[in-house]
Amino acid sequence: MSLDAAPDAPSRVLIVDDDPDFAASLALLLEMEGYDITVAHDGAGAHAALEGPLASGPAVALVDIRLGHEDGVALATALIGARPELLAVMVTAYASVPTAIRALQAGIYDYVCKPFEPAELLAILARCFDRHRLAREREQAEELLRRARRLEAIGRLSAGIAHDFNNLLAVVGGNLKLLRDELARGGEADGALMRELVADALAAVEEGTAANRQLLAVGRAQTLLPRTIDLAQAVEHAAVTARPALGPGIALELSRPAAPCPAKVDPRPFEASLLNLLINARDALGGTGLIRLGVALTDLGAGAPGRLEDMPAGAYAVVTVEDEGCGMTPEVLEKALNPFFSTKPAESGSGLGLATVYGFARQSGGNLLIESAAGCGTRVTLVLPAA
Repeated sequence: MSLDAAPDAPSRVLIVDDDPDFAASLALLLEMEGYDITVAHDGAGAHAALEGPLASGPAVALVDIRLGHEDGVALATALIGARPELLAVMVTAYASVPTAIRALQAGIYDYVCKPFEPAELLAILARCFDRHRLAREREQAEELLRRARRLEAIGRLSAGIAHDFNNLLAVVGGNLKLLRDELARGGEADGALMRELVADALAAVEEGTAANRQLLAVGRAQTLLPRTIDLAQAVEHAAVTARPALGPGIALELSRPAAPCPAKVDPRPFEASLLNLLINARDALGGTGLIRLGVALTDLGAGAPGRLEDMPAGAYAVVTVEDEGCGMTPEVLEKALNPFFSTKPAESGSGLGLATVYGFARQSGGNLLIESAAGCGTRVTLVLPAA
């Protein structure tokens, strides 16, 4: 193998062998082929060679299967545990099927038998570095895809904001122009008309303020004033408040624990979030049907569904809103939390509802989970930190 065929990334190889003469001859061979070689004669030396930045460390380790009293397979496994990107190749004079199986089961990439032809070892190293190159290319491609998706999401968000605020500015601007024209009439101006124009403009400004609050919630930048409340009482109060908005065709079934359910949240955005979820459930039912509303305390340990990395393990309060409505297809469910995504007509919603609730949950230290299937209803779980 020529130097031109060597990997384009830094081709660093660690040789671990307790025979100094063999290690030195092998190092010389690989250095002539353009590899950057580090030699260790025992486990301690091998681990020391892995210390330091990942970019400057070896990418492949050639480990003798017998290192005096040390087990080469166990050492190679430990090296991979310390640096998962490392590819280990066993060098053995004791080739057997059980040995090969044991090595491969331990996560060893390949093995070569002594005595070996240089071309055989060089071919194995070439495969190792090809695998590293492909891994880097895949990682770069995934990063480009993530960046493209982020840009697409930002584009959708910007377009949605521009559309909504342009509508509001058109209302404000139109009313102010009419007001200006009316004022130009002097004594003949219609006072009632001017008051109506001012009221319409102020109403549009209020809508803009409300939309801004939603955007802050989506961006997890709203000002929250969390305090300890009985979440069960808060849910019961929100259910009473939401009753007129749900309509006569909706039955509401509330399940709450007998004992208090303390949680640390800001009550106002919590109530707004719950109202949002109830309205969504009403719309999914087409205005007729049953909504189940539940409150409970639960413990989320390590690996529990719904617990994210930044959520400490422990007690959480959960609120569930469940309906048996139209449900969501997998495609809709995947986009449900995206800002400005909506399956409703444009005049029926801004597409910020679920995104706002999710932003509130995350900013409060919790999470929002959605389980749904087309034709089978939807279950939304709001997870909040217990007090």
